[in-house]
Amino acid sequence: MKKTLPFLLGLLLIPGLSFAQAADANSGQKTVEEKKLQSGVEVQVITSLVSENNRSDKLRALDLIADMIDKKRVSDKTSDVLSLLDELGAEGTTKQVIENRRLINDFPEVRRRAAELLGLVGGDQARESLLSMATHDKEPMVVAEAVYSLGEIGASDPTQSARIESVITGLVKSQDSVRPDSNFAFAAAAALEMLGKKNSGKVSPEVFAALIRIQNGNYIRPVREKAKQVLDGFTKY
Repeated sequence: MKKTLPFLLGLLLIPGLSFAQAADANSGQKTVEEKKLQSGVEVQVITSLVSENNRSDKLRALDLIADMIDKKRVSDKTSDVLSLLDELGAEGTTKQVIENRRLINDFPEVRRRAAELLGLVGGDQARESLLSMATHDKEPMVVAEAVYSLGEIGASDPTQSARIESVITGLVKSQDSVRPDSNFAFAAAAALEMLGKKNSGKVSPEVFAALIRIQNGNYIRPVREKAKQVLDGFTKY
């Protein structure tokens, strides 16, 4: 989703046209107040989409949030958007809508995309949402995305890092030994690798145990090789 924005250079070479061209350019620029108003309206639209109990509206909300992130209009301080992502990440798990005794808002793809976008935004609020998703969600693809995003965000202090490591290594231990999920295991190994790089290799012993478990587990070969590569990498710090 990251894009390199081109640098545009405009030179006004004809004096007679310079004033008119500058006026046209200024007329197309939005003031800070106008940008805030546009952003506020956009968030209101997204909020309305999130409040609907159908998958397509929630996916549309995620598309709009992704566009805001692409355009650098969301940061780790944009609490209203982060709260919406938190809500979308809880659809069908900690946020349940029951109708006629049936859960009607179980949308794993919505939760997975919310986890992905939370990882792109980063920050403390996003980290807390992802930890909750990793802990409470039972859908492997959602947990895998949440774990990977946690690795991307990392932690700002050793206590937070230990907490993330504990959640990830605990999830690795809880994997079915006969039919474990390879997608999750790869995401876990990648996340532990990112955490190690952010902390100059200073991680808990449980991290090494988790990587060995993946390396020796009933996973597809690329996953086992990834775990071995990450484990070998830790010996070079």
